[in-house]
Amino acid sequence: MKKLIIIILISFFAVANCSSNKLAVPKTEGEKLSILYADALNKTKRKDYVDAAIIFEDIERQYPYSSWAGQAQLMAAFCYMRSNMHDESLDAIDRYLALNPGSKDIDYAYYMIGVNYFNQISDVQRDQSISYVALKSFNEVINRFSESDYAIDAAEKVKVINDRLAGKELNIAMQYQNDHQWVAAINRYNNITANFGQTRYAAEALHRLVEIYLTIGFVQQAEKYAATLGYNYPDSYWYKASYELINQELKKNS
Repeated sequence: MKKLIIIILISFFAVANCSSNKLAVPKTEGEKLSILYADALNKTKRKDYVDAAIIFEDIERQYPYSSWAGQAQLMAAFCYMRSNMHDESLDAIDRYLALNPGSKDIDYAYYMIGVNYFNQISDVQRDQSISYVALKSFNEVINRFSESDYAIDAAEKVKVINDRLAGKELNIAMQYQNDHQWVAAINRYNNITANFGQTRYAAEALHRLVEIYLTIGFVQQAEKYAATLGYNYPDSYWYKASYELINQELKKNS
């Protein structure tokens, strides 16, 4: 994002410095393009994103072979994204990637794909399929452009997505547990511990496994999960809760 802001400011001041107090008629295609681009940048600065995007796309159509065309595509994608017009933004990015495969800003283009999907993620009570698309997009940024500034932010967003996906898994697992569908619940909780072990839901998933195995009479299995919980989260509420359950079971059977 810093790179994009710098590009916007340089472009804006370059155009501004070329102007004078006189009203002048543009004589060349380059001057016409500069005026259009300056207008679009002004609208972007005023957060008139849709109008700005339309002008940037006009630049792309009118001057497809100019050095400004690629940047206009990226700017159109950015403006549409800020307006929550994600399909339009993704279309602009697709055109940019097709026409500029070796661009120095290609890392930002891939990053914007992830952000478009990330901004559409709903709460954990709803379907999370788009979360997996966002996750794949950000992982591509991290893997392909590991030295890029955008890879750092992509990694932070991956953490947020994983947390949401783990939360969704926990909700489903608890529904199964409440319905006494033990195998389905166990599979969901194990998925959290295996694939989302760094999220805030992992400790609770281990505790719920302790609960289930005690309920169905598999005390040794419950103790195994309690030990794992204690090793990884010794100060957590969930370890204390599991410890109490294990002690109650041992007293009951002593």
